[in-house]
Amino acid sequence: MRKKLTLFILFLVVTVTVSAQSESQAKLLKEAYQSRSTELLYKFFDNWSEEVKSNEKKAKNPYVKEAHKVFTAFYQPMQTIRRGTRCSIYDDKPYFIVQGSLGKICTADFILYKPEEIDSFMIARILPFYADDTNYQKKWLANLQPGYWSYLTFNYAGRNGHGGYSLSEFNIPVSEVVSDIRFRPPVSFIDKKVVYLTDGYKKLLDSFLGDDHVELGDENIMQPATASDISKQKKEFLDSAARIFYGHWGGYWQYETYPEASQIIFNPEMNRAVVLFRFVYEGGQAVLEKQDGEWKVVDVRFTWIE
Repeated sequence: MRKKLTLFILFLVVTVTVSAQSESQAKLLKEAYQSRSTELLYKFFDNWSEEVKSNEKKAKNPYVKEAHKVFTAFYQPMQTIRRGTRCSIYDDKPYFIVQGSLGKICTADFILYKPEEIDSFMIARILPFYADDTNYQKKWLANLQPGYWSYLTFNYAGRNGHGGYSLSEFNIPVSEVVSDIRFRPPVSFIDKKVVYLTDGYKKLLDSFLGDDHVELGDENIMQPATASDISKQKKEFLDSAARIFYGHWGGYWQYETYPEASQIIFNPEMNRAVVLFRFVYEGGQAVLEKQDGEWKVVDVRFTWIE
């Protein structure tokens, strides 16, 4: 009984402390905006950075532990995932807002990305259709160019899910291991400070920004929903510290500094992984491979756009 009472009191103390801290931060952000003070805005973000830290060391599940390492190798906001180019939208932003949760971790029977692997997979799929005509099989194989199917994107997100062409024959069956994960990987950058987006801070920012916006398609058919009026002014103020976006469809904000991972999928050996990601209003999947004990990005493909 005494132990239960102690735990209850501890819970109340933590709850009251968190609530007071949230109110203090909300007040600070409001004051920063009203005075247009970059110094106070940076103080708000510094407090946030000190309050919410990486939780990698608390991860017990082996898949969650490895997912932290995969994300850390994958997450490079200053370099576009479109290889060979770099991303400049975050150059002058001193803070990165990193996701604080992950939707799912799954396993797949296999993960392919090399042209020769994809060739072998497709040949094994096609040859049985000509099992009664070995001469045709030989002729077809003799004329086949290496890497012929390297353009294929295997869909690790389900038939109609983001992540690849929704052709059922290219769907790779996946099994969910764990979902709705509190996920704050230990990312760090030389000239940027990291804050992690929690439910509490999302609620605080939603309340601060409001939801004044121009509806999707109001100005022209290709125009996404955009912030307007006071919400637009507050967004521009926040943008001086961390770049955020108004949701494409309207009615929500996108706070994360991209790319944002929604799922991480491992092969059985846990030496390959697929990250399903969003980058503002588009996204796709990245394949990582463990090389000499370190995760490396080996293939990236954008597969959808809003």
